[in-house]
Amino acid sequence: MNRIRISRCLPALVLLLAGCSQAPPAKKAPPKPPEPATGQSAIFQTFQVARTWAPDVKLLKLESGNIAEAPSGEGKYGFWRATYVSESKRLKREFTWAAADSEGGIIKGVRAGQDSGYLPNPRIFPMAIQEVKIDTPKALETAMAEVQKDAAMKKVLEDNKDLPIHFLLEWVSPDVKPAWRVIYGPSVSQSKFSVFVDAFTGKFLRKVR
Repeated sequence: MNRIRISRCLPALVLLLAGCSQAPPAKKAPPKPPEPATGQSAIFQTFQVARTWAPDVKLLKLESGNIAEAPSGEGKYGFWRATYVSESKRLKREFTWAAADSEGGIIKGVRAGQDSGYLPNPRIFPMAIQEVKIDTPKALETAMAEVQKDAAMKKVLEDNKDLPIHFLLEWVSPDVKPAWRVIYGPSVSQSKFSVFVDAFTGKFLRKVR
């Protein structure tokens, strides 16, 4: 009688022991936070999409922007807006890159805007992306070195610890190559001052108050 009871209990006992011997399921690693990108990275990513719109695209302008999900720092930003032109189509188009979805309708990745007419400006030149050899962290380093040489600018930074810094890339006459405009302030119109750095050579060009 006891043997029968034991034999009936054995399968259940084996299953119980097997369950106890299994390791607990591994915990999933938390997702990595969105990472901001440098200017060159934003150019590369938007260009890949822009050239499917028009094979002859050139970059007209690149502007940095902030999103709360990927805070900016050291020349990296969570949002970039690039304007490309097609001279054969006589059109321009904005392409944005974002590290994450954010308020204001910002969507992660590269997104294309609407076409609009393009008329060449004799003072603002479209640029091939190969002409942008200096990335934003290096441009910021050069700009900060120049600020430290200027007593008035240095004092502005000391008195405004949270002063935002933005980037604008354009090729404007009389510059012989595209330049990064390092903007010390929330925008060009609200800036305390700007420092221009050659985007091809990395050399300091000028300061503007």
